Amino acid sequence: MRRKFTRISLAALAVLVLTLCLPWTLIGKQPELNRVRKYVPDTPVQAPDQDEWTFSADRVVGDHTSEYVEAFGNVSLSLGEDQLRADFARYYRNTGWVFLKGDIRAHWGGDFLQADEGEFDLNNMTGWLKNGKLFMAKPHIYVEAERVGKAVGDSYTFKNAKVTSCSGDRPAWSVTSEEGDVNLDGRIQLYRSAFRVKNVPVFFWPYMALPGRRERQSGFLMPYVSSSEKLGFQLNMPYYWVIDDEMDATFYQNYMSRRGYMQGVQFRHTEDASTKGLWQVDIMNDQRRATSEYDEWKGYQGDGLTRPNSDRWWVRSKYDGWLGSPRWQVKLDLDVVSDQNYLRDFQHGPTGFERSREEFLDEFGRDIENKDSLHRLSKAYVSRSWDRFGVVGFAQYDENLAFMNGNGRDGENDTVQTLPELNAFAFQQSLPGGLEGAFDAKYDYFYREYGNSGHRFEAKPELKLPLKSDYLTVIPSLALDHTSYSLTSHEDTGNMSVSAPGGKTAIIDTSKIEDGYQNRTTWTGGFSAFSEMTRTFSLADLPKADPGLAGTSSWTRLKHSIQPRVDYTYTPNLTGQEKLPYFDTDDRLAGSNKVTYSLTNVLDRRRDSVILSPGSDDEPVALVARDYLDFLMFRLEQSYDYNEANRMDELNLYKRRPFSDVMAELKVKPATFVDLLTRNWFSPYRGDMTQSETSIRFFKDGLGEITLGYDFVKSLDEYLRTQDDDMSIIRVGGKWHINDTFTLSAMYRHDFMDEQDLERTLRLDWAAECYTLYFSYSQKPGDNRFEVGFDLLNF
Repeated sequence: MRRKFTRISLAALAVLVLTLCLPWTLIGKQPELNRVRKYVPDTPVQAPDQDEWTFSADRVVGDHTSEYVEAFGNVSLSLGEDQLRADFARYYRNTGWVFLKGDIRAHWGGDFLQADEGEFDLNNMTGWLKNGKLFMAKPHIYVEAERVGKAVGDSYTFKNAKVTSCSGDRPAWSVTSEEGDVNLDGRIQLYRSAFRVKNVPVFFWPYMALPGRRERQSGFLMPYVSSSEKLGFQLNMPYYWVIDDEMDATFYQNYMSRRGYMQGVQFRHTEDASTKGLWQVDIMNDQRRATSEYDEWKGYQGDGLTRPNSDRWWVRSKYDGWLGSPRWQVKLDLDVVSDQNYLRDFQHGPTGFERSREEFLDEFGRDIENKDSLHRLSKAYVSRSWDRFGVVGFAQYDENLAFMNGNGRDGENDTVQTLPELNAFAFQQSLPGGLEGAFDAKYDYFYREYGNSGHRFEAKPELKLPLKSDYLTVIPSLALDHTSYSLTSHEDTGNMSVSAPGGKTAIIDTSKIEDGYQNRTTWTGGFSAFSEMTRTFSLADLPKADPGLAGTSSWTRLKHSIQPRVDYTYTPNLTGQEKLPYFDTDDRLAGSNKVTYSLTNVLDRRRDSVILSPGSDDEPVALVARDYLDFLMFRLEQSYDYNEANRMDELNLYKRRPFSDVMAELKVKPATFVDLLTRNWFSPYRGDMTQSETSIRFFKDGLGEITLGYDFVKSLDEYLRTQDDDMSIIRVGGKWHINDTFTLSAMYRHDFMDEQDLERTLRLDWAAECYTLYFSYSQKPGDNRFEVGFDLLNF
């Protein structure tokens, strides 16, 4: 019995010694849930403020002699905003490498990753995922791949992947690819890929690049697809090339089934804040020619011009820059085209007339000639301004399309070219004795291939004497106009038809124009007199700066202003002007003896709003903010012509009508739901309206808008004005935001005189989560057009 007790005691003692001598880390233990243990990598990490990963799990196994530590259940590694979660993790202490398995979820640099298995280097944040899913927030792209590799930074590689910007298991569109990558700038490159709609392959492509983030990136842009009677099926595939931070180019591959292939190139550059340029050219060999007017498109017939050429092109550009110093500003406008019908044929699409015109207006604020104009103008400006003076250099080339492609007789092109014009001027400034003065001097050299060419110099000094009182302001003025001519070539070209004021046509008999040096001097005098009477009405009590009233606003004051104005000008009638050269309308000055009077009413409202603003202790403080708006303007204007009242010629054909039409203008813009602008002219002799321009828009945010417009001109045959045809056109447009996804819009224009519809357009916009799509159908005289536009990366 005693021997047995001794054996038991020795065994217990041995177990106790063995237990005390062994390290506890060799025995698995259950830590407290959510207990945090910290591991510091042996090698320094890149960012000094990211030097420690926080590590937690349900159970951790390892000892100080092991190369790695294993963690089981709810494994979490976090470093700042970066997080890794998995069911199992093996962390290698010396290398900072971690192996993860089972329901891996990662939030890394703003990107979200999910996979079955993966490995990561925690020092440089690189690794790979097996059967992984990736969501990149900045380009809003989902990637599901057999293997996803993460490189340094926000760049990834993947194999056997599906890429889309749509969520869900069956995305509206996706691209499957054998290989691909996402660069640091967010650009997505796919190799041996297939584009799919609802997982159904539509077409295959050996290489595809999708734009990622909003920064400029090279790659194919969304194609433009349309179909029309005039051009047939049209597909335009633009490729965008980022040359550097200051330059880019776009290449347009434009195919039209009824016309052929058109190649377009657009080049843009912005070297500094004062310099920018847009240069664009399109060229094609047209399958359709018009050697006679009968061959022309039916809407083009009747102008006496044909289009026998098949080589067609359009070169246009605008440029803003400086010469030597930013104070010497340079502006260039280039617009040359192959024929008179090019811009009418190719109006729509990424390279069409309408898109180019919009870009020029948006980027440079300068327009181009209308698509129907036979004159394409290319211009160059150089200007410099000081405090009181300025200079401008100008040159203009007028491409007259009526003399191209066999139209017009060779050698009879009498188009005027301005090469160059030099203008020096002094701004209006104060002079002794209360006078104000301005001066303008201009030199032009006009060149013609057929007709008179020569020099013209103009000098126009002007004096004003403002006289002001509490009730009335009167500004008398006197201006001198001296013009000198010197012809370098003198040629009798017969009678020349030119435009005259009032819509009339004047005939210039070039046989009466004399050669050599000539001059002309005249003067203009007159005055402007105006006043303003105002009264302010109280509409409501001023709101108190009470936090409880924050967000409320009301009209509190209404000011009514009445502004009468009278302007009078007198210029003597000049004789002998038929001997002078004719280059533009400035070469034939008409006498004037006219008074114009107007009365303007303006309603100006004051709105007081209670707003909250941060205080000194970050506590919101209520304030009353005020804003003003001229929400209504009504103006009446008429003129009286003393020369017309005393006219003695052609009385048997035209009665004297010294009073002009009464012009009534109304503008309403309360900044809530309606915009209205209407101008109407009423004849005191005919007793009816002779012209009208009206536009009204009703709108509501989130619902849509309705626009109404009406343009009317009555045919006239009077001594002072001529209008050959009546014009009566109505336009009705609307836009309805059906919901957050669909928008339906329509436009209708009708010509009552010709009894035909000018336009009927219906368009549906579909803005989904991962794409925008629109369908448009338009009917216009001579052409019906269907367009489809889409953007797959709508973020």
